[in-house]
Amino acid sequence: MSRWGWPDVVSSWTWPGFEGKPTRVDVYSMDSEVELILNGKSLGRKPAGKPNRYIASFEVIYEPGILEAVGYNEKGIETSRTVLKTAGKPAAIRLTPDRNRLNAKFGDLSYVTVEVLDAEGNVVHNADTNIYFTASGVGSVLAVGSGNPVSEEMYVGNQRRVYQGRAMVVVRANGEVGNIVLTASAEGLPSASTVIEVE
Repeated sequence: MSRWGWPDVVSSWTWPGFEGKPTRVDVYSMDSEVELILNGKSLGRKPAGKPNRYIASFEVIYEPGILEAVGYNEKGIETSRTVLKTAGKPAAIRLTPDRNRLNAKFGDLSYVTVEVLDAEGNVVHNADTNIYFTASGVGSVLAVGSGNPVSEEMYVGNQRRVYQGRAMVVVRANGEVGNIVLTASAEGLPSASTVIEVE
């Protein structure tokens, strides 16, 4: 990998089938030092910050649960903390528009993040659920997509398979005043809806 390359990393602690196997955890941090804690047990501290290209790497035996990374400054004072939880099975869909209000002109857009969640509200990063979308009211679905770099799915249409538990839908206003109701549905999951106001 070149100096400008970037490893294939995922912000997740959900790896079914890898229990008891070694894995590398990279923590990206501006802090001087990082401590890694797995299910309440410290796995030690490693230097981070600029001298280490802002990365602290740990070799860990994977076990489901709660993984915490705690950052410390040069005085040993905690300055940051990030927590990852092992997700359960897919249980819900969450829709989050970047804009809840659009202008009543043709072509105004809202980008809606789609996430597959477990029963506790954690994103299920290993989900590859196929989700169907419908829009009613004064707008329509313009495009669907995900972060999958090798997907051959079309950007037009009304369905998309999530990648690392996420996808995106672009909703377009048709120029009228009113509401757009976007609904997402998938086999085995309850449907989810969000309302976007157009004024």
